[in-house]
This record gives sequence, structure tokens and C-alpha cells, in this order.
Amino acid sequence: MPATHEDQTLIVNDDPDGTRPTRQRIPVNVYETEDALVIVAPMPGVTVDDIEIVVDQDHLTLRSELRAPAPTKHYLMHEWDYGDYERTVPLPATFHGEVSASLGHGQLAVRVARSDEAAPAAAAVTGTGDMNHG
Repeated sequence: MPATHEDQTLIVNDDPDGTRPTRQRIPVNVYETEDALVIVAPMPGVTVDDIEIVVDQDHLTLRSELRAPAPTKHYLMHEWDYGDYERTVPLPATFHGEVSASLGHGQLAVRVARSDEAAPAAAAVTGTGDMNHG
């Protein structure tokens, strides 16, 4: 069964009293192969050290931070958003195996193996130039 996603919220704000910063939503593409669920997210300007992947029971959460450059230019137009980003993706029951991730060409690809066993609590991200997601 293909993975589905119900979260259409543009901004995640689970902090009604305003003591924590708001995290912006990371857009994702999710598809499955014969042996894995693959989650692909754009991460331009983000390094491996700026990404956190957490698996919590039936969900996988991506967190990242895009840091603003030092203000050395006089911008006439500045539309890029900087700050904290987060996205939680529900994991179908058949995808709880090994989690691996790679970052390259401004995209993060996370693979969750098909398995009935419990998933690890976190995954390390490796940087590569090859973004073959299949």
C-alpha cells in the first residue's frame, strides 16, 4: 500500500505560548520500492551536520536548519527563508527496518527498509554526489 500523508500545514507551531521558535515545514516526496520507503526532501544550502533524523515508533521526523549568511550585501529583493525546518512522515506498518540517508545536490534521500522489526531511533546522514533514489 502506498504511503499517504495528511499533514497539509505550512507552519508547524506546537508552542501556543510562544516560548519555542516556529519550525517551517519541509516539503517531501515519498515513494516505495520493492524493499524500502524513500523520502526525498530539498535541502539546498544545508550540510550533513545541520540535519537530524529521528524515528519514533510509526513516524520519521526530519529536522534541519538553514543558517542565514552574514549580512554583507544590500539586497533589493530577499525571498529565501532561513531558520528551523521540520517534517514528520507517518511510516506504514511494513517499513520499520534499517534507516539510511544521503545528502547530495541539495537533496536529502532517506531510505527506510521494509521489515516487521523495530526501526532504529535515529539515522546518520552521509554526503554524496550521486542522488540515485531507486
